[in-house]
Amino acid sequence: MQNFYSKILLMIIFGLLGQILMGCSIEPKKSVPEKYRIGQISFHRVCAQCHGAYAMGGGARAPTFLQEKFNPKNFPNRRIVRAILNGSDSGSMPSQINKVTDDEIREILKYIRYPQKEVGII
Repeated sequence: MQNFYSKILLMIIFGLLGQILMGCSIEPKKSVPEKYRIGQISFHRVCAQCHGAYAMGGGARAPTFLQEKFNPKNFPNRRIVRAILNGSDSGSMPSQINKVTDDEIREILKYIRYPQKEVGII
């Protein structure tokens, strides 16, 4: 019986180690034009756990960007940047300042706007 529990414990340890080494990012499944690829990779590494793959939302965790209230006229890029750097005004999103560079933020913004164009928000 002890051997059984040892195997279970090893499986748990290796599973957790895999999560730590691989990260918890969601892998992108949709292909995007090359000019949005870096933003897609960065978004899926940092944002998709809450905002969903392809910016489609994460249910109760975080909103989709594919709605009119996130149209650039209503929700400009500077406001998204402020939320990334400082966390959301509501406090539900923590700051991501230590997870992304300025260049990655620019690419994430381009990537967020791409699906908005596809669905006709922009």
